[in-house]
Amino acid sequence: MTASSAGTPEEQAHDLFLQAKKKSRERKLGDAIYLLCKALELDGNSRVIHSTLGELYEVTGQPEKAILSHINAWKIEPHNSKCLSHIGSYLMRVGQDEEAINYFEAALKFDADNQIAFARMNHLKKRRCDWSDFGKTKKRLKILSESKQYVDPFSCLTMTDDPGVQKKFSLRAAKASCVKEDDLQAQPPRGQNGKIRIGYFSSDYRDHATMHLFGRQLELHDRGRFEIYIYDYGDMNEHEGRKRAERAADVYRQVSGHSNESIVSAAREDGLDIAVDLKGYTQGSRFNLFDQRLAPVQVSYLGYPGTTGVKTMDYMVADTVTIPPKLRKYYTEKILYMPECYQANDDLRKPAGTLPTRASAGLPEDAVVFCSFNAPYKVSPQEFDIWMKLLTQVPDSVLWFYAPLPETQVNILKEAESRGVSKQRIVFAGYAGQEEHLARMQLADIFLDTFNVNAHTTASDALWAGVPVVTKAGKQFAARVAASLLTNVGVPELITPTFEKYQSLALKLARDPEYLADVKKRVKQGISTGPLFDTATFTRNFETLMEKTLERYNAGLQPDHISLA
Repeated sequence: MTASSAGTPEEQAHDLFLQAKKKSRERKLGDAIYLLCKALELDGNSRVIHSTLGELYEVTGQPEKAILSHINAWKIEPHNSKCLSHIGSYLMRVGQDEEAINYFEAALKFDADNQIAFARMNHLKKRRCDWSDFGKTKKRLKILSESKQYVDPFSCLTMTDDPGVQKKFSLRAAKASCVKEDDLQAQPPRGQNGKIRIGYFSSDYRDHATMHLFGRQLELHDRGRFEIYIYDYGDMNEHEGRKRAERAADVYRQVSGHSNESIVSAAREDGLDIAVDLKGYTQGSRFNLFDQRLAPVQVSYLGYPGTTGVKTMDYMVADTVTIPPKLRKYYTEKILYMPECYQANDDLRKPAGTLPTRASAGLPEDAVVFCSFNAPYKVSPQEFDIWMKLLTQVPDSVLWFYAPLPETQVNILKEAESRGVSKQRIVFAGYAGQEEHLARMQLADIFLDTFNVNAHTTASDALWAGVPVVTKAGKQFAARVAASLLTNVGVPELITPTFEKYQSLALKLARDPEYLADVKKRVKQGISTGPLFDTATFTRNFETLMEKTLERYNAGLQPDHISLA
């Protein structure tokens, strides 16, 4: 790890910079930081080296050093849009959203084509339901789609319901993050003389939506046929979600801070047959681990509602609602079709012992309670326009809106009043633990879904609580999840194809108490007798799909679509 002695100090520094970039992609972050510091000794006026060093300090948990590096870069080029964007990205990661937005806006002032700045600023504003740039989204999306710039696929999910565009973003992200590809073509047949070894890779082994859905599946795996390995690259914590994963695994490996090379080596030494990614492009992901073949069969499951674009990701778990055959072309993986819903659910979930009253939640006793418990970033003016029309059409109703941030509440009240709806008609809900949330959900009458990115875990929560979910089925995976859940609860009439029919259905439920009571009764029946919360059967079906992928591998066949439907 040394610079070539030939060339000017600037050229030697650039050589070290390139070495550092390679080490960074391999997740050898300590080596990368060392090389960048050496490079700065040769060329302290390189904005790029300072910026890159700042990014590495961020991901290695050294925020004070990170911001100093970003400021050093900005001092060298104060009008550099990328510099400002780096500072904004740092502030975004540490939760200083307002300051981050300011820097992204400044970055766009100096370079209107900085698509990363726009995508991240747009996502942060949507967290606060600040829709001031909503009118620019279509034009920006077209530019993003046609350019070759890398953008965060996750940040773009809410911008459009277009699986073709989402596939483009994922392919770019996969290409930008790829270190090297290794197909492990010389591996012998797997899983034939013993148990099949499945490794699950994630940083969300904590009190997180993934574990709320997936924890029970881990516990129910057939230990006579499978050995379960957990690779946890999140921070060590004492959350019940992490403890549950550790208890359920045959082998639990805490690999936070380990290099990609180290994790790949551990997975191969463990002799995994199947490696499952539970993250995709969500926060804290290390999806480029899968470029280097952790196992002969690699599967994307549950964490990210879209294609990964990773060449070595063989399969993606779905169902015929989330990915109908006609939409397969938008996914680089072959599809593993579960016979019912693709999403695991926990049959042991339970509400808090004491159920709240409407009064304790700030809700009127006799009102029709529409609710939105989706993360606020999923909500756009399209949904909100309809929701406010519903409040106008149903005078004795309120909207119960999940908004943990004060800024979000301020913006929502302004948006309501601009549509002629009194702020008294909006009741806000904050964060609650899983059991408390399941208890309070039962106070609602009708759950109003979002469009481009549906409710996932939150829709399961609402249905479990007996609350009908009104959804509009879209085209991309993220926009079809609630439709899958409703199909498997046996209430497909709650799935609508257009904005108009979405509004009409919600209005009918609100105005017709007998119809609402009947739908609620059928939702509860579907939960108690249908497949959605039959976790044992779900797990057996999932295991059968895993076995079939390995059968194809052992037969020397390429991955292909496999269906249990």
